[in-house]
Amino acid sequence: MSHRELIAGLDVGTTKICAVIAEVVSDTPGQPGTSQAQASSPIPNVLGVGISPCVGLRKGVVIDIDATTAAIQDAVRRAERMAGEQIHSVVVGVTGEHIACLNSRSVIAISHPGREISSSDMDRLMDAAQVLILPPDREIIHAIPRWFSVDGQVGVATPVGMHGNRLEVETHIVTGLSSFIQNVVKCVHQAGLAVDSTVLEPIATGESVLLPAEMDLGVAVADIGGGTTDVAVYVGGRIYHSCVVPVGGNHVTRDIAIGLRADIEESERVKIEYGCAMTAALGDAAAFDVTSMGSNVPRHLPQRVLAEIIEPRITELCTLIMRELDKAGCRDRVPAGLVFTGGGSLMPGLPELATRITGLAARVGAPSGVIGLVDAVGDPSCATAVGLVLFTSRFQAKQGIEKGLHSWISMLMDSDVVRKIKGLVTRFTGN
Repeated sequence: MSHRELIAGLDVGTTKICAVIAEVVSDTPGQPGTSQAQASSPIPNVLGVGISPCVGLRKGVVIDIDATTAAIQDAVRRAERMAGEQIHSVVVGVTGEHIACLNSRSVIAISHPGREISSSDMDRLMDAAQVLILPPDREIIHAIPRWFSVDGQVGVATPVGMHGNRLEVETHIVTGLSSFIQNVVKCVHQAGLAVDSTVLEPIATGESVLLPAEMDLGVAVADIGGGTTDVAVYVGGRIYHSCVVPVGGNHVTRDIAIGLRADIEESERVKIEYGCAMTAALGDAAAFDVTSMGSNVPRHLPQRVLAEIIEPRITELCTLIMRELDKAGCRDRVPAGLVFTGGGSLMPGLPELATRITGLAARVGAPSGVIGLVDAVGDPSCATAVGLVLFTSRFQAKQGIEKGLHSWISMLMDSDVVRKIKGLVTRFTGN
């Protein structure tokens, strides 16, 4: 049997709202005889995308509910028209300087008489992992298992069905300020949509731009938005650290406005058309035109002047990212380097400057892992919205696999063959 499901990802960013609607068609999970490969995560088929400018947020935090609501409605309507479908709920990305994370370890004793780990033991373990002393104004957004351990054996992927006395987990806990998250959710509700779940944006972004080999080796993804840069570090194929750096593309635009005495709109245009992150990458002949405030006559300036304004800010961004890696103790655990994405990553010279500053390999990552309207979502500015769709579809597929596996194990343990084997063992051992 197959079922069709629509998933909508909503990236609520500082400068824009991006909505992506995708169709997921997969086998009905949990059917006897269905292998894990057959039940693996399907590839979402992108049906529609909508992007709308937004002035209702600052550094990922809502400052104008009405403006944010209107931008969400516009982006969703655009995506619905392109998809020819109507959606009623979305998976929402959250970010902002209020986000914090930590890695927590929890352990429980196996209570089953036969010391066989059950799904109820897993539930107890994950409940224990989320028992944290948090300020009353903070809430847990994610509790993502990094690894399981059974009686000291680390690296267990699926403990259910195994035998042991002690079950341990290391969990990546992400928290945020409740009021800031509630304001984002309120804007979505006022736009006439329900919220399926909230997902930290750098985690979603990693799903769409990182290669499995990079995640396994160790890599950091940096999503350069308007007001902030979201960072996620993966080690051993699992999330290791996540944070938000308070520098984004808007800071570059304002630097240009100050340096060239131009308004914000003109500075943004100049940045997009002529901006370069690395002065050394430009020749002496390159030039551009800019109109200063209070004047109608464009000035003709060397492009190196613009790069000399931009380079210090990008240098600061790279320095802050490395400082975060140092704080998390993972500077030496990302041999695959840095992957930049988001609208701010499109600036020429960025990867080269990042490599010079950090000593790590750097590249620009575009969304992948989907089919359908690939060209419409192929820009790095759509990476988070695509990642929200991928994160949700893969999570649902994993839940389906685990449910099917648990059902299969229970069915097997209750079968006549197993009962006969147990009876023979009891007869010969006397236990």
